[in-house]
Amino acid sequence: MDGWWDCEAIDQFIYRLLKAKVVDAKTYSLNAFGGRFFETLRMLSPLFTNRQTRRQAAKDVQYHYNLGNDLFEAMLDKRMNYSCGYWKDAKTLDEAQEAKLELVCKKLNLRPGMTVLDIGCGWGGFAKFAAEKYGVKVKGITLSQRQYDYARIYCKNVDVEIEMTDYRDLTGKYDCAVSIEMFEHVGPKNHRAFMNAVEKCLKPDGLFLLQFDGKDESVTRNDRWIEKYIFPNSVTPSPKQVSCATEGLFSIVDWQDFTKDYHTTMLEWYKNFDNHWPKLKQKYDERFYRMWKFYLLCCPATALANTQRLWQIVLIKKNSDEQYNSG
Repeated sequence: MDGWWDCEAIDQFIYRLLKAKVVDAKTYSLNAFGGRFFETLRMLSPLFTNRQTRRQAAKDVQYHYNLGNDLFEAMLDKRMNYSCGYWKDAKTLDEAQEAKLELVCKKLNLRPGMTVLDIGCGWGGFAKFAAEKYGVKVKGITLSQRQYDYARIYCKNVDVEIEMTDYRDLTGKYDCAVSIEMFEHVGPKNHRAFMNAVEKCLKPDGLFLLQFDGKDESVTRNDRWIEKYIFPNSVTPSPKQVSCATEGLFSIVDWQDFTKDYHTTMLEWYKNFDNHWPKLKQKYDERFYRMWKFYLLCCPATALANTQRLWQIVLIKKNSDEQYNSG
C-alpha cells in the first residue's frame, strides 16, 4: 500500500506463496514467523468475545460499503451485484451476474405472488430482478446507508421494500429467503442466531438459499490484512460451521461450488476498477488504489489455490413435507 514493493501479477504471486505453503492458508501469515503464540491468541479471542454485535456489525458494514457508490458503480455489473457471478455460459460480467440471479430464482422455485426475504440486499440487484421477472414481493435489508439510499431509488418501480435492519431484528413470514455473500459478516458466535432468525421468518415449507465465501477448515478470524483494511471482523465459515448452525433447523438439500467463478468474477472487478481509475483518482488517493488493487487480486489468488471457496447452498425447514426440486 505504501509502495515498498510491487510485482506485475499480484494474483499469481500470492497463488504461488499459498501453493508452496510459504504462507499459512488459514491466516495468510508467513510460516517462518516466530510469534505463533500471539497469532494463536488472536485466533482464539473470538471464542470468548462476540466481535459482531449489533453495534459493531453496523459500524463494520458502514466502513466498507459506504466507501462510495461511484467506486462500486465503476467496478461492478450494471445491476450492482457485489457477489460471485455464474460463468458457465457467460462471456461478460453482466451475463454472468444475470445467470447467477436466474439460477438463484430457479433454485428457490419462485412464482408470482410469493414473498421473498433478501438478507444483505446490497444495492438491490437481486430484489429488483426477482420482482420484475418473477412477480414476487421482496423485502431487502442492509446496514449500509449508501446501499439503502441507492436500493430504494433503484427498486422504486417494483414490488420491493428496503429497510435498514439487523438480521437479529427480523419479523414477518416469507415463502423463501436468500442471503448472497452476507454470511461472512455474521461471525461464528452468531451463526446459530442467524439461522434461528431465518428459520423463524420462513413459512413451514420455506426455502433458504445461502451463498458465501468459505474455507474447508474452520477458523475464528479472517486474514489479518483483509480484517484490518477491507472487511473488519469478517470470518469465512466452513461447511462444519454451517452444518452445526443449521442442525435441527434446516436440511441442506443442494450444495454447489462456485470457486472457479469467484476467481473469474474478481478479476473482472479488478479490470473494471483499473480501467476507471483515471476518473476515480479524483476522489481516491494512490494508497487507496494500491490497497484496493491488492484486495481485488489477492482474493482470486486464494480461489486459484483452493484455500478459499465460494459455495451456494439451498436449505429447507427441518419439518417440511415438501420434496425439494431445484427447478
